[in-house]
Amino acid sequence: MKKIIIFLFIIFTTMCIAGQIVYITPKGRKYHSTKGCRTLSKSKQVLEIDISKVGGRQPCKVCY
Repeated sequence: MKKIIIFLFIIFTTMCIAGQIVYITPKGRKYHSTKGCRTLSKSKQVLEIDISKVGGRQPCKVCY
């Protein structure tokens, strides 16, 4: 039982530390929570990045 609790604790902390994935366009000023956001529909290149790397971009008002 003790091993299971330790294992679950390790899994939980790993999941909390892992970053959230967001979507951006190379020249865009916003980041998006879903790749299917309607404001990304005409974008030719959509990149998947960690939220810690969005830089000065603001969250999209449609999908956030």
